[in-house]
Amino acid sequence: MFFNLVKRNSHQLRKENGVYFASLIVAIVAFYAILSLGEQDVMRYLKTIESHAVERLLLLIPVLYMVSLVFVFFLVYFANRYQLQQRSHELGLYLLMGMKQQKLSLMLISETMWNSIIALVIGLPISWFLTELINLATARLVGLGIIGHVLRISWSGMALTIIGFFVVQLLAMLLLSAKLSSKEPLELLHEDKAKAQQLTTPKHGIISILSGFSLLLGMTALCIAYGMSILYLRELHYLTFALILFVGISGTFLLFHGLGNIIGVYVKRKSTSSTGLAMFTARQLQENVLYQWSSLAISSLLMLVAIICFTFGTSIALNNTPAENRTVDYTFSGTQQEMEALVTSDAIAPYVDHYYEMALHNFYIPEEKTTTLSYQFSWDGLIQAVEQQPASEIKENLVNNLSMAGTPYFISLASYNAMLETAGKKPLQLASNEVALYTSDARTFPYNLLKQALKKQPTLEIAEQHYTLSETLYSVPIVADRAIQLSYALIVPTDLFDRYFSADENNFWNMTLKEAFIEEKGLMQAMFEVDQQLDSLGVDYESYLTNMGRQLFYTVAGSYTTFYLGVLFLIVANTVLGLNFLMQQQRTRQRYETLAMLGSDVEQICASARQQIWLYFMLAISVAFISSIVGIWSLVTLMPTTVVNLQSGITMSLVMLLVIGIEISYIRIIQRKSNTEIRKLNEIE
Repeated sequence: MFFNLVKRNSHQLRKENGVYFASLIVAIVAFYAILSLGEQDVMRYLKTIESHAVERLLLLIPVLYMVSLVFVFFLVYFANRYQLQQRSHELGLYLLMGMKQQKLSLMLISETMWNSIIALVIGLPISWFLTELINLATARLVGLGIIGHVLRISWSGMALTIIGFFVVQLLAMLLLSAKLSSKEPLELLHEDKAKAQQLTTPKHGIISILSGFSLLLGMTALCIAYGMSILYLRELHYLTFALILFVGISGTFLLFHGLGNIIGVYVKRKSTSSTGLAMFTARQLQENVLYQWSSLAISSLLMLVAIICFTFGTSIALNNTPAENRTVDYTFSGTQQEMEALVTSDAIAPYVDHYYEMALHNFYIPEEKTTTLSYQFSWDGLIQAVEQQPASEIKENLVNNLSMAGTPYFISLASYNAMLETAGKKPLQLASNEVALYTSDARTFPYNLLKQALKKQPTLEIAEQHYTLSETLYSVPIVADRAIQLSYALIVPTDLFDRYFSADENNFWNMTLKEAFIEEKGLMQAMFEVDQQLDSLGVDYESYLTNMGRQLFYTVAGSYTTFYLGVLFLIVANTVLGLNFLMQQQRTRQRYETLAMLGSDVEQICASARQQIWLYFMLAISVAFISSIVGIWSLVTLMPTTVVNLQSGITMSLVMLLVIGIEISYIRIIQRKSNTEIRKLNEIE
């Protein structure tokens, strides 16, 4: 009989609190998705390429798991407290009819555990299925063409999901049961009555002044945080970042703290012209904001973090696609005779599409031979152009680096164009007195500053002649991976390069594979096969496979973890908002009953509650979206390699629309729950 009672109550709880139950299922899916990351095909393969980085990521996952458990604990505690508050009359009757306090606590814990089992039974298969889809989609996104995919279940991930989920649920219910045991049956029977609350109205002058000051101070703090983010965040000072966070978070709390009485001022001015339940709607909203401003602020901040996480994850996925960044498949070091012997060998010839010399050399005076050539070089023209840029620490560091740079590497224009043409890109055209600036890593913070300086077309002194720098800063990879890293190099006309450097010197050679072979095997499998052939020949080489593995690691690790955190924060933020409103509605139920007894139509009361929910959610959402615009803008300026093109813009817009769709869906669900509660007022008629 006890078990039947638990089952019946559990079913009723799932029916009445579908929002919370659905949130638990989503949390289960998110838990398993992050815990099973190590079993993904991409990650298993990356262990053979970037084993150290993958191990560090897998060590970070338990930290994410524990942090997630803390957030889910507060979600579970808050939601179960709401459920117990709704059932206070029922629980009081159980005690009044002779049920022992220990048995009541056991019943509540059993109900929670039973619902947890059902949530796990539903959530784990869904999470496994979605994880497999993500597994295949990740491979598709990065252009790997992985074959031989094997369905896998992460038993460790599943076990940790079950254990963590049960521990969180049990701990929350033990704390709530302990709190419940201190209450008498009579107290529980009357707990659902509206609590007496003193509304702080605008007539209290000093309080209104303080609230207005709080709102003004909050808006000012947010504006300061926005300005600091746009102007100073790109310098990435930890103290500056911490200050921006402190000012922004403080401003958000102060803003919501002052909103309640400002709404009251608006209500007072409109009270004479309002009709229907407009005044009731406004007063209810005012009270919600007055007494729940901290929850609104926390939810808004969580939404902000979720939106930025989604955007950041999307940016990583779009801008770290190996198939799009590939220009060279293999890089070798040797003479022309050695390279020709390799590419014409029986083992390698069937795979080769093109090979060419990547001619580059450091522009310094040779020590062992006499020369009449001038090796005069100066960065002064570029340094002057950089010094004309707005003052910043990045500019000072760049000027200092260029002043100490010495002579750069020269890259032959013919070799650079051979690389571009092989990769299907438009060749570079340089005038006889023009050179172009090149850097291996566009991720460095001075990247945007250099691009601005080049627009002034500065000149450099090379061999006692002046050369104009091209307005474009080039960073297309010139080798397969990391055979050579060039902070600042110059792409120079071929005749200038040949004048100083001999063609028969030991140099770098690039090779690309046949596209038909890649399409047949897939990029990863094709390169893996060629790697085996080269290893068997004992050739020293550099493969794009390593570069691809590194980029894959950034893509999977960055996008996976940020999307996971975004989902988690969004769940917590919306559930807290929704349950806060429903709890407040439950506490003020007597007011709704009074309206019904005075002749108000129940559907009209439902419409008032729906409007309250829209406004209540929109207060948190609007502040989060405004802050997210500044946050995303700062993110774009902070990451020089973030490509804001049509494709990425559309994708990020779709992500934002998805977040808006989730918010609208959640609001609709809360509205339906509110309607269900209000329609029960018909029972009093």
